[in-house]
Amino acid sequence: MNEKIFTQLMNSIRGLALTSHASLSLILQLLCWQKLSKDPTVPVQLRFETVADQGLVEQIAALRQLQPDAPFPFLDESAWQIHGVRDLSPLIQKIRALETQGLLDTLMMDDISFWAADVHTEFFGYNPTLCDLLVALLELTPQQTVYVPWEGAGQIAARVVRRNAMVWVESQMPTTAAQILSLINTTGWKLHPTNPIQAPAALEKGKLIQFEAAVCAPPMGLRYPPEVAGNDLWGRFEEKTPIGNVLHIQHLLAQTKGRIVVTVPNSVLFGKGAEKQLREYLLKHGYLDAVIALPGGLCSHISIPLTILVLSKSRRTDVIRFVNADTDEFRELSAKKRCALKNIPDLLALIANQNTSAISASIPISQIADNDFSLEVNRYVLDESARKLNETLTRYETRKLGELFDIIRPRQHTTASRGVQVWEVQAQDIPQYGYIQHASKETQFDLDSPKANSYFIRPNDVLMTFKGVVGKTSIAGIVPDSGKDGWITGQSLVILRSRFPEIYPPKALLIYLRSAMGQGLLSRMAVGASIPSLQLSALKELEIPMPSVEVMQPMVRAFDEEAEIQAEIERLRTRQTELSSDFWSL
Repeated sequence: MNEKIFTQLMNSIRGLALTSHASLSLILQLLCWQKLSKDPTVPVQLRFETVADQGLVEQIAALRQLQPDAPFPFLDESAWQIHGVRDLSPLIQKIRALETQGLLDTLMMDDISFWAADVHTEFFGYNPTLCDLLVALLELTPQQTVYVPWEGAGQIAARVVRRNAMVWVESQMPTTAAQILSLINTTGWKLHPTNPIQAPAALEKGKLIQFEAAVCAPPMGLRYPPEVAGNDLWGRFEEKTPIGNVLHIQHLLAQTKGRIVVTVPNSVLFGKGAEKQLREYLLKHGYLDAVIALPGGLCSHISIPLTILVLSKSRRTDVIRFVNADTDEFRELSAKKRCALKNIPDLLALIANQNTSAISASIPISQIADNDFSLEVNRYVLDESARKLNETLTRYETRKLGELFDIIRPRQHTTASRGVQVWEVQAQDIPQYGYIQHASKETQFDLDSPKANSYFIRPNDVLMTFKGVVGKTSIAGIVPDSGKDGWITGQSLVILRSRFPEIYPPKALLIYLRSAMGQGLLSRMAVGASIPSLQLSALKELEIPMPSVEVMQPMVRAFDEEAEIQAEIERLRTRQTELSSDFWSL
């Protein structure tokens, strides 16, 4: 019903040739005016019904005089200055009709930005079901003090206000949030226009106010000037980093004494540097309660999946709850290839539970530390195929890949200002069967660089893609000598060089990595939504079966026969080309 009313209001103003932003803003301002006019303390000459039939000059003048009576100014002067704003009678009459029908008393415009994003690409919003889940995870009690920073459209703050909490909202673009919150017939909220990282506003006598809870969906991918963390006066930032994803969480921890619910991009779960230090910090202090993986498509115009972190400053936990909500049980497709959440009460019950299932697990911090502090849900929540894979591995003695093979990263720079000509093996040079035959990219290589010789591909080196297409694997046969015209790996390939070929033949490793078991393990290890990749530090920890040399010899012979067949195929292809090449030549 609410979205349908919004559509009717938009249609009533469509003929005025306004920008979409101005249309939305004018609708909200007039609704706020109509709502505020019901307050008996508002002078009669400033009320909506009194001024609605007058001209634009009188209307905007009345709105200006009303702003001090609002919890926060909701007037957007720029929307009234658009060239197309001449007569708002159609919109005003529509609002009057809705009032007569009794529809404005129950009207909820909390998600108007998300609805508008269906039509106008400049609007950004979150699927209402995501906002419902975020606020439900707070487990609010009436009159709790709740911090809602980075509030762009009021979606989250409106839901918290409706729970009768005392809400402190911060926004860098406060007008829309103020309009949404003004439509809620309640007090108890304060809105502050600020950037919470660079200029925190929730201060009392120079100290950060400590809220009982916090909930937000911070902007993703921001970087702040280095001096922001370095010169912070309140000691908020454990890691002196420009990475916004890290600073946002540290700020929330500094400003909150209870429960925190926050969305993060998935890179926070596995990234190195400051992001890894943040994860270690959260686990060391026992702040992290739960990690909930979400499906993609819950944000307008962004299809990447997000993750919810549930933190607590009031009690320490040594066991983290991991839940995969990216399943048919909790997601459903909506319009324009977007996604919505469903069965939220069941999801909340699953998060609160401690039992292990196909989509949930409770993991001790010690186990997470052993996994390089990774917080990826698919590392710990095992579906049926993953559990079957683990059960299969238990039948074998295993060793870590890094104990038997050197893992050689590609050189850090793809080009050199000086050096000799060499050739890079690219992902497209990896054949499905047999030995690597080509290195397709010409480049330069500085032979005087540190450990230069180790980067050159040697016979029996196993090469594997670890970026983009993960786990595509082959082996080097006859290759050029190191140095000029030698072969090195491109930036998406890693070399696995056997340290003990007599114990673990490289061809046996290749057979394993290409198998269903090996590919299953590599797939589980892949991180990243848009560009999957393997962390090479995690690759060192990969458990590989250790059959006897007698058992591995048939694998070696199988590869040798495969390579012979592939060579014969190549000879036959060449012969095919030669058969007709002399006819009709130019």
